[in-house]
Amino acid sequence: MKQLLTAVVFLLISTALVAQSNTATTTQTGNLQEANTTQTGTLNEATVTQTQSGTPANSPAYMNKAIVDQTGTHNIATVTQDELGGGNKGGNDAKITQNGTDNVSTQTTYAPGYNGGQDVEALQDGIGNTVTQSITGGYTDYFYAEQIGNSNTATQTGTGITTNTAKIFTEGNNNTATQTLAGTNNGYYGGIYSNERILIDQFGNGNLATQTFTGVGTSHGNSADIQQIGDDNVADQTGNGRNIYADFVQDGFDNIASSSQNGEAQQVFVDQIGDRNKASVTQYHEFNFADVNQSGFADWAHVNQQFGSGNTATINQLGGIGGTLRMGYNNLAQVYQSGSGNILTGNQSGYTNGLVTSQQGTNGLINATQVGDISFDPVENQPGTWGFNNYATLTQKNGDGSQMTLSQDGADNYAKSMQDGNLHIGNITQTGVDNFGTITSVGNGHSGTITQTGGMNEAVITQSN
Repeated sequence: MKQLLTAVVFLLISTALVAQSNTATTTQTGNLQEANTTQTGTLNEATVTQTQSGTPANSPAYMNKAIVDQTGTHNIATVTQDELGGGNKGGNDAKITQNGTDNVSTQTTYAPGYNGGQDVEALQDGIGNTVTQSITGGYTDYFYAEQIGNSNTATQTGTGITTNTAKIFTEGNNNTATQTLAGTNNGYYGGIYSNERILIDQFGNGNLATQTFTGVGTSHGNSADIQQIGDDNVADQTGNGRNIYADFVQDGFDNIASSSQNGEAQQVFVDQIGDRNKASVTQYHEFNFADVNQSGFADWAHVNQQFGSGNTATINQLGGIGGTLRMGYNNLAQVYQSGSGNILTGNQSGYTNGLVTSQQGTNGLINATQVGDISFDPVENQPGTWGFNNYATLTQKNGDGSQMTLSQDGADNYAKSMQDGNLHIGNITQTGVDNFGTITSVGNGHSGTITQTGGMNEAVITQSN
């Protein structure tokens, strides 16, 4: 049995010869514990409690290990580690480093399970930062949080977990990041894009990021990443299953992104550059893919792939074209896919354009583009290349292998398509202002094409057999 306890406490005396109190309390029971506490400053408090029971099957250099290093004023660090019976008792490891004022960090580990290897770390530099970390059960778990700035909050929680990695990096002020991992194999090396293994990066102020993942099964894992640059952005990722991946990048102010994925091998990518953009993705079952790219102001995209498998949705709302650097704004894209093997690609440039699609069969294809090419820029009140107020509703109800291609170039154009059956082909192209085109195909194997150039044209195609 070996126990090593080192507690170094520095007491500072004020110029008024009033003693300032540092407190360090360490309690160890069992085998091979090690605790090292160093405090410098005023009113620092560190409490380490470690418990190890029985002789481990595999004996590493240490079973429980806790290191607390605090520099500053009013720092509080609490580490509690427990390993009682069960598994190989590989070992817990906890590290807290705080530099600044009024920092609070709490770490709790509990490690029965077949193997050990829990590791919880927290590094804080600034004022008023708070980190809370908890690992309960499982093996080979690793949490890490680093905060630079002031008044940041990081929370990491694992329940019944195995083979997890969770990392939070925060730089700035008033950022909040929360990670909750449950089940098995979150961050497992064999998962999709497994190098990320549940990450949060935040640079800026007032950003909020939340990741909640529940792993299922073996030999596959969930992985994710959130990167927010700017202020007051919100990101929320939820996954339940295995081989689920979510990747968000938000650069700007007041952007909101969310994803909810349930099943196997789901992937979602959201990139938002600009301000006040919103994106939400819902995917259930298996092998669905969603990619949302928005660059501009107040664009909104929603993808629902809740009742099918193997569907793909890509939305690009990118703003300026034709040499102009101005971003678009207030574009709407709403995608609903059920069934399987459907593909949707939507591209919108300009402002106040709307695209609504629904695919309910199998192997359907929709390619929709709404891009401006008119002679008036309402923002600058001068000639430009901007489309606005274009709207399209495209529906593939049942059947297999239907295709629809839409291209609207101008302003105030409206297009509608409904395909019900198999192997329909539709094409709508409108250029100008105030054009109206609609295609309805019911049955099998219909082909319809509308091409309109100019203004105030109207075309209606109805097909059935």
